[in-house]
Amino acid sequence: MSTGPAVEPPRTQSQRRQIAALLILALLLAITLAGGIAYQHGVLTTRSHVYFLADDATGLSPGTPVRMSGFRIGKVAAMQLQPDLSVKVVLAIESEPFSHLKTDARAEVVREQLRPAAIDLRPGNAEQPLSEDDPRVAFRKRGTLTEIAEDLRARLAPILDDVKQLTGTARARKDDVDAILQNLHALSRDMAGTAQHMNALTQELRGRVERIGAQGEGVMSEANRSLVRIGNLIGQADRSLEAVNGRLPGMLNKADSALTSLDAVLRDTRAISSAAAQGVPGLMRSAGPLIDDSRDTLQGMRESWPLRSMLPAPPPAALPIDSHDAAALHTSTPR
Repeated sequence: MSTGPAVEPPRTQSQRRQIAALLILALLLAITLAGGIAYQHGVLTTRSHVYFLADDATGLSPGTPVRMSGFRIGKVAAMQLQPDLSVKVVLAIESEPFSHLKTDARAEVVREQLRPAAIDLRPGNAEQPLSEDDPRVAFRKRGTLTEIAEDLRARLAPILDDVKQLTGTARARKDDVDAILQNLHALSRDMAGTAQHMNALTQELRGRVERIGAQGEGVMSEANRSLVRIGNLIGQADRSLEAVNGRLPGMLNKADSALTSLDAVLRDTRAISSAAAQGVPGLMRSAGPLIDDSRDTLQGMRESWPLRSMLPAPPPAALPIDSHDAAALHTSTPR
């Protein structure tokens, strides 16, 4: 009697499947870990190399991270001592960031507290890209806290010495300083008084300026009124000139007529003067005998007795004191 193949129980089959799944999962984890390690070491990415020369490589070692804009892009691949005792530091970085490096790119060593040293790679601002044949970048080393403190001490020590010397000098000349301070205090009081006087003078000048401004405004108002009156007078003068211009032809005609009449009167006067000049000489010749006759008649009337008694006696002639007129002395007064 023959027997068939033994059938495994379901529980055993389930255990085998679980073991196979665990093995596959372990294999996948191993592959992922190996890929992460390979990526961490740059096996799966394309790398480019740049280098710089440093006088001192203290704090640097192969594997020191390289960062650009805060992101890690590579690490220090190698360090080589040069014949001149400088250190050549080779950086292995990704190819894509390498394309952004310029000829003025530089590397800076950063040492932060409680953190390992790192290298910051600055791409630069030049127009020319970094040469692939000689990818050298500049290097600048930031000082540590100790170096900064030492530099600060070296800078502050001379200043402190000077301050100490100045303090000693000031202490030695304290009396002079006190006198200077007293003089400054007196000077400040004088300046305060001067400022008060200047303030009062300014107020007075402001008041005078205001009064002058008010007077100026009054003068300007009066000038404006005067200009208005002058404008009115000019208008009246214009109207008067227009009236005179209108009446002038008639007045000139009247003056011409008056001159013509005056010329006729002058001609008449000239004719009368000529006629009178012809009769005057004879009249003048006959006037002499008439005057003599009149004198004789008057003298006879004076000598006649009735008339002499009617006429008052003439007053005696006053003889001048210094007169030497003999006729006046011998002429008898009529009775």
